[in-house]
Amino acid sequence: MMTFEQVKSAVLNLGETEQKRLITEVLTEIMPKVCRDEDCLSQIRNFVNQETVREYREQHMDSI
Repeated sequence: MMTFEQVKSAVLNLGETEQKRLITEVLTEIMPKVCRDEDCLSQIRNFVNQETVREYREQHMDSI
């Protein structure tokens, strides 16, 4: 069995396409099982909010 650090290293060494696949296929199965407390949910919300703001700014060129 791989350690957490080995798994982390392996995931970070994947190409972007495979990382995206991991997020869309694997994390969606894991999250409902393990991310039930408010701290975990808050971190997920914060990440999504930051990405939404970043994408909006890129699309609108920081309101230039």
